[in-house]
Amino acid sequence: MEDIKVVVGRNIKNFRLMKKFTQNNLAKMVGVSPSYIANIERGKKVPSLELLEKIANILEVGPDTLLAQPDDLISIELRKLIGTLSGKGLEPIRFMNEVAAVFIRIFGK
Repeated sequence: MEDIKVVVGRNIKNFRLMKKFTQNNLAKMVGVSPSYIANIERGKKVPSLELLEKIANILEVGPDTLLAQPDDLISIELRKLIGTLSGKGLEPIRFMNEVAAVFIRIFGK
């Protein structure tokens, strides 16, 4: 199992980049220095629970997502997808399955 500081830092960085935020942007939004965000993302510093919650809110994820190991993140996202499709009937589920297959074929992941 990876060091939790490294996991949290990597997750924060990945979700920050998905939002197209710079370290400066995120730092301003949560009230810390950009170098502090950089140190968190490198696994050199550990954010307080309060800061972790602020960061999670800004990144629009749960604090638990920022603490999750890579395999756990996959499970979280799969549960969200299942929740989205749950109760929608067979046709929307088949359609989304086809879309996913084409996406994977085109982008290779």
